[in-house]
Amino acid sequence: MYSFQSNPHKRQPVKKMVLRQYRELVDAVKGTLSPSIPKEGWIRTVRKALDMSGAQLADRAGMTRNRISVLERREADGDITLNQLKQLAEVLDCDFSYTLKPKKAVSDTMQERALKVAKIEVKKASKNMFLEAQSVSKEKENILINELAEEFMRAGGRKLWGKNKEDKVF
Repeated sequence: MYSFQSNPHKRQPVKKMVLRQYRELVDAVKGTLSPSIPKEGWIRTVRKALDMSGAQLADRAGMTRNRISVLERREADGDITLNQLKQLAEVLDCDFSYTLKPKKAVSDTMQERALKVAKIEVKKASKNMFLEAQSVSKEKENILINELAEEFMRAGGRKLWGKNKEDKVF
């Protein structure tokens, strides 16, 4: 009899390809330069560079001068929405972009995480083995940690980023 259930093994290559594409996209941002945010924020800085008053910006944006002043302060305080920034960028004839720029390659972050989780798991097992007088040497413990980390890297997702009592939230 024919089964209508999809074969989970057929989806794995597609899932891996999609993950690889996401990682390449994020890794590509890592090497880019990010400008520092001006102390007054971008809205006020660009407005002043254009020699535009707050009242003129307000008129162009269909807002009050007070609203522009509030939004400029909120941006400087880090309390403005992305939609508000997009709207004002458009009025100021600017492109709007934001980026989460990784500090290191995605694979490095994942490797560090896998090692951390593996160390926690091996430490738990080592406590039980010590109580049963079956402890292993540091060298063998490190081999176990590395092997378990590789397993976590292959498993990904829940194994890598799940919750753990010792680590609270991964």
